Amino acid sequence: MRRNASFRSFLDAYPAAPGQSRPVDGVSLAEAIEERFGVAVPAALQLFWLQVGAGVFGGGEIYIFGDARSALPGPEVLAWNGAQWWRSVYAHPKDGGPFFFGQTPFGDQLGFRWQGNVALPELFMPDTMEVFLLGRDLDELLGELLVAPGALCDSQRLARATAQCGPLPPGGHYAPDVSPLLGGMDESFHVDTAEAHVRKAITEWETTRERHRSAGAVGARAGAKEG
Repeated sequence: MRRNASFRSFLDAYPAAPGQSRPVDGVSLAEAIEERFGVAVPAALQLFWLQVGAGVFGGGEIYIFGDARSALPGPEVLAWNGAQWWRSVYAHPKDGGPFFFGQTPFGDQLGFRWQGNVALPELFMPDTMEVFLLGRDLDELLGELLVAPGALCDSQRLARATAQCGPLPPGGHYAPDVSPLLGGMDESFHVDTAEAHVRKAITEWETTRERHRSAGAVGARAGAKEG
């Protein structure tokens, strides 16, 4: 890693939640990820796991996935990335798809994907199917950008969801009552499990996509008849 890798600034901005974070052997976990997924884990992430660990940080603003030995209540990184339902949205990591290592309380997925020799950091938002590039590389994200609260999760939105639903239980997401893909306004939420929320978001996206395809086909047929 070419920059200062103490991650002190991250922990100052996002302190570990007592009893909800664990140390992680980042080197062994990286080996398991490469063996199972055929994708290398950037040195920055290995070092982050070693020095910071996994679990809840910043009062719940960020959840870093751990391995099975971490015994954390949230998604376990190998099983989460290996879930088959991701394949309807993304290619397998070895084929250029992202590998996720964290999430926000709203289920927005923090990950990386390789582009040549660069691990590009991304944030994937299942409720809107949007993807954002978060920096030049993962080193920059972990070492320089995640140094202030609110970098990944809007504080007002989180406060609104917490006021409506209470504190987020372990392994849960704040999910919209009505998906933005179906006309929801991001104003009301309920609590769901991580898997149920993301799978529902993917299903809603697939339904919306199919409706658009059907509408396009009908329009094309109508245009052909008029012609």
